[in-house]
Amino acid sequence: MMNRPIGFSDVDASQRADELVAYLGKLAEHLAGWRREDYSRLEVNPGAAVLDVGCGAGEVSIELAQLAGPEGRACAVDVSEAMITAARAAAEKAGVSIDLRVASAYSLPFPDANFDVVRAERVFQHLDDPARALAEMLRVTRRGGRILVVDANHGQHGISLETDLQRRVYDASHTALLRMIVNPRVGTRLRGMFVRAGLDGIEQLVRVIEFPLNDYLHAAFLQDRLRSAIANGDIAEDEARQFLAELEAQERDGAFLANAIVYSVIGVKR
Repeated sequence: MMNRPIGFSDVDASQRADELVAYLGKLAEHLAGWRREDYSRLEVNPGAAVLDVGCGAGEVSIELAQLAGPEGRACAVDVSEAMITAARAAAEKAGVSIDLRVASAYSLPFPDANFDVVRAERVFQHLDDPARALAEMLRVTRRGGRILVVDANHGQHGISLETDLQRRVYDASHTALLRMIVNPRVGTRLRGMFVRAGLDGIEQLVRVIEFPLNDYLHAAFLQDRLRSAIANGDIAEDEARQFLAELEAQERDGAFLANAIVYSVIGVKR
């Protein structure tokens, strides 16, 4: 069975670091509005100490640093050296100071009760033990501090499928996606994880993000999924080509629809 990971579980070994950095930049355009809504919920005030876990290319870390201001402290970690290198370059260009470190979400290099705000976005889906990462985030959060985790359930998608071939090829590609992600359904588990971790004031927001076809191809790793389904013998190459051609025709006609559902859960440390 073909099981080619999309790369984020081990960016540095994927040989796709530049592609994955560019992917994060493209996705940031779609997520910018509700990310800023979450900053308000997190109450990131001037002087706050903030930590971005799994910071990727640093887009959010920069905005958190700007909100915390020069009197605050912004830190960020990512398990990938390539991502931290990209984040350092972005922070320098933005003129903000961020303590950026290569580190695992399972072992954050900070003392207990060190931050007012700790967040992780689309990180838990790449972890085999997300509850352990949440416990580590809780450890470094001060009493009364806020924790936010954002992630998807990749079992939930919306896409316009109009023919039997489209439905069959899409189903095969979707099955491939679920094989390619370590923890693909974690988004709908977050609230329960927060409850079991003993957080107070738990709130959940459920958002739907829509994509035009070109962005969907990248955001949903559709080409990777189709290659995996072909390699696994679930579909033929000509069927994958026809599937993409029909989606392109829908896009030209204004009939294409694709979306993803994202869960944001926030809680307060007791």
